[in-house]
Amino acid sequence: MKDIAFASFADYRALSEAACARLLALVRRKPDAVICLATGATPLLTYQLFVQAVKAQRLDVSQLTFVKLDEWVGLPAEADGTCEAFLQQHIIQPLGITDEQYIAFNGETADECECVRIVDRIAHRGGLDLCLLGLGKNGHLGLNEPAAFLLPSCHIAQLDNQTRQHDMIKHAGLPVEHGITLGLRDILAAKEVLFLVAGDGKQRAFAAFCEGKVTTELPASLLWLHPDVTCLYDGSLYDC
Repeated sequence: MKDIAFASFADYRALSEAACARLLALVRRKPDAVICLATGATPLLTYQLFVQAVKAQRLDVSQLTFVKLDEWVGLPAEADGTCEAFLQQHIIQPLGITDEQYIAFNGETADECECVRIVDRIAHRGGLDLCLLGLGKNGHLGLNEPAAFLLPSCHIAQLDNQTRQHDMIKHAGLPVEHGITLGLRDILAAKEVLFLVAGDGKQRAFAAFCEGKVTTELPASLLWLHPDVTCLYDGSLYDC
């Protein structure tokens, strides 16, 4: 098992350019790759740069499969702040990704059957080639929240107080108390993990992550159990 590969960047744009380059390299190396995508402010510029590069370089993305990492439960898919709306705006529609190429939770009616459906579709595609993740302010991965124990597989998660104040759902108009998410077992089964750390407010979680101690109270720390993780972080805000 390798240690996590850390790379510090001068600012958010430099980090995003490096993350974009990693995505482009994967697409060239494996045109039928299965890529799991996080949402939110951290990967936003990465996705914008990726779409620009795909179009400028006329890369063929017709064989790719994209997987939505998680979703808020109880919100209509088209509502402002959903992971669905985010990915549709920044990846799916700009690249012309078809329904067949996109594996996504239905958060509005999410239940355990939906979890089984998503896991089965990922398995049918041969598993995740890459999982792109961000760090939650409370140390979560996806919507795997800090707790005394974690559910290993895809599940409906009770959100903690900090996550309920997430910027994505501040203006949802409805209280959001649950999410549906791939579990740590699903994430750790990916062949490669690209872990991005940017945006203010995560200093405590990232410092704890860098200690290399694995605990369910910091779900991101379980990435230390994966054999191929690259962590790109904004060196203007963080030190490891």
